[in-house]
Amino acid sequence: MNSSSIILLASGNSLGAYIPAMHLHTYMQHRCVGTEVHVLENLYDEEIRRKIRLTKKAFHADFSVARMGHKLAKTVDTSLDEGAVQWLLESWKRDGATRFVVFTGFWLPILERYKSIAGSTLDIQLIRLDAWDTPSFKVHKQLYPDYDNFWFYEPSRLSPTSYIASDAVDPLPYGQRGGRILIHGGGWGIGTYARTISELRQLGFGLDVIVYDPAEVEEDDGVTRYFGTEASWDPWSRDAQGRHTFPPMLRYIREGGVLREFRLDDYSVYTELLRNCAAIISKPGGATLNDSLSYGVPFIMLEPFGDHELHNSTYWQSCGFGIGFAEWKAGGFSKLHLEEIYRRLLEQRSIINHYGEVYLCSRKQQLRSTL
Repeated sequence: MNSSSIILLASGNSLGAYIPAMHLHTYMQHRCVGTEVHVLENLYDEEIRRKIRLTKKAFHADFSVARMGHKLAKTVDTSLDEGAVQWLLESWKRDGATRFVVFTGFWLPILERYKSIAGSTLDIQLIRLDAWDTPSFKVHKQLYPDYDNFWFYEPSRLSPTSYIASDAVDPLPYGQRGGRILIHGGGWGIGTYARTISELRQLGFGLDVIVYDPAEVEEDDGVTRYFGTEASWDPWSRDAQGRHTFPPMLRYIREGGVLREFRLDDYSVYTELLRNCAAIISKPGGATLNDSLSYGVPFIMLEPFGDHELHNSTYWQSCGFGIGFAEWKAGGFSKLHLEEIYRRLLEQRSIINHYGEVYLCSRKQQLRSTL
């Protein structure tokens, strides 16, 4: 790392605080802008990470447990390995790190410590990919007002400000898409998404289902496709070169009761599923709102997880970018309604810029103003 690199502070606790960071990292790298991704869980000891894996399984198995866990969210200070934190702070100071883009509020106490030793002015921007405080910011409400908060979905304005993707390619025209529907439960596979699958299969919809557990894969019907993340991968894992990566994705096919796995080439195969789908069905997480806007995909929203997702759902429907599953069902699963939503998304997408471009332009302007 050098002093001009942008430090992207992510978390593996939620893919919603990891995948957007990886998209921004990819976007910046393609423009020869140095970035470095740090994942908070690498500052935990292995026992804490093991508990996270167990919690993810419990939340996936029972949505009511997940909702209760959300309400009990607290700061992560007691989970941190002080030696690992001290090493990171010293490495930032040694390298002269001054620019940070932060995807979860749980990093704030560490940044407070770095501010006290950095010896120079820091440029820190907090990414707010929800229309309300997530638990990671809510527990640090006394800290985050002192930072530069970049709200993608400002609650008082029904007009998203930006989006994040690995590129800035325009959404695929709706008529050129395959008409399939993408269904998932977020990075932890939670929510009521599984209930919709059999209902839509019976109606003849082509579905691409992202499963959390391969046991969810049904016998192949020639129409429904199943995908998932390789079980051994964690967001805090690094590859052989010591880099964080997008999750390795698999295609599952069950025939005659036998499950087979096929490794996808890379994560872009998954983003192509997004580009080509007619709609996304999931709980209203902030990263999925971002996918909806980035790729011009209508969002059919399921039961929210926590107050922030409830606000996300209200915001997205108020913008005309999504619809509740029950409402879509009551309207006869209208495809014309989805196409109308697509047109509104496309209009909004055409008047905003990629966050990476917004960030770089604003920093160039700041530099000019100081010369």
